[in-house]
Amino acid sequence: MPSEPKRLRSEKDAAGFQTAILRKEAGFHDAWAKDLRVEDVPVREAFEAPTAPECRFILQRMGDLRGKRLLDVGAGLGEASVYFALLGADVTLTDVSAEMVEFAVRLGQRHGVHLSAVVSPTEGLAISKNHFDFVYAGNLIHHLVDRKIFFEKAQEVLKPGGY
Repeated sequence: MPSEPKRLRSEKDAAGFQTAILRKEAGFHDAWAKDLRVEDVPVREAFEAPTAPECRFILQRMGDLRGKRLLDVGAGLGEASVYFALLGADVTLTDVSAEMVEFAVRLGQRHGVHLSAVVSPTEGLAISKNHFDFVYAGNLIHHLVDRKIFFEKAQEVLKPGGY
């Protein structure tokens, strides 16, 4: 007979559950980042490939990025962060994985761009309010523990009129 799914009984149980998930996510992505070389990450291809129409659509909607502040949430390897910086954006990236953040910064250095970086779970972003012109979250939503908190945080860090 199948067992009954575990039910969380309190906010404390929920917080512990979220912490466990975040640790698991960070551990998985830390191991992945340790197994890669920045030389093997195609930055321009990720956005310019014919198989990436959504990236071209996003770029078209963003317009000229020169001088714009962009937050890349859940940046992973940092290909998008680096690409946006190559287009002139002032990029801050975040990820729950310290190894991914370090990898993304090295990827930026390889491509001659500076990236500001923060190790943080998406739901716990400690970023200045009304600071960014854009919040970018590519391939992130399925990793979130609490989507509502993420969208609230994204709204907080955007400047008025930001996207």
